[in-house]
Amino acid sequence: MAKFTVDTHLFRELGDLLVGRDSTALVELIKNAYDADATSVLVYGEALEDRERGMIRISDDGVGMSMQEFERGFLRIASRSKEQGRRISKRFARRYTGAKGIGRLAAHKLACVLEIESAAWEPNLVSPSRQAVAAKIDWDLVEKQETLDDLEETDALVVEPRLVTGDMRSGTTITLRRLRRRWSLDERGRFLAEVQSFEPPQVLVSPLPDSVIKTPLLFKELKIRDAPPY
Repeated sequence: MAKFTVDTHLFRELGDLLVGRDSTALVELIKNAYDADATSVLVYGEALEDRERGMIRISDDGVGMSMQEFERGFLRIASRSKEQGRRISKRFARRYTGAKGIGRLAAHKLACVLEIESAAWEPNLVSPSRQAVAAKIDWDLVEKQETLDDLEETDALVVEPRLVTGDMRSGTTITLRRLRRRWSLDERGRFLAEVQSFEPPQVLVSPLPDSVIKTPLLFKELKIRDAPPY
């Protein structure tokens, strides 16, 4: 019986088409942390001028992923998980910034190797233990295979379920190794500029000083309100 097959070149095509610059690709990974209810995201870079030794790590304290969530969400290209239900996050009810389920492929544009460690947030779990997952994707090995069906017998994708106990916090750490391009000072500057655009300038949302207007206003400062995506 005839069937569809997917060439591994798909990852490169989607990764390049998603974003034009490396700085924007890195921002896409930070947006994923926002959708995962992270309250803080740490971005660390090392040896960015050296492609082989270069490394970028994005760590967040969001809800993380269990093994099942990793397989159904992260490993499923164009996942529908963000299209179902009310399209809000499960912890802080944030409106999702992503919708197509392919933003994670921005990592392919940045580096040849992707490492993931994630511990799930489960507030109603009776047992003190929680699910976690560790994974490694070698994009070079992926693209050496002709189709996605050929990956099963290789080390291109290695996934291990784990169990965390104690007070280990939930969250996800993504490490990018063997960078595809050197990060110039200009590219780093563009990344910082894009990150700063995540929120409106304080001058637009902070209370007006008395030196500007002394008449009482309807409200002191703007409040962020959710709105339907239409």
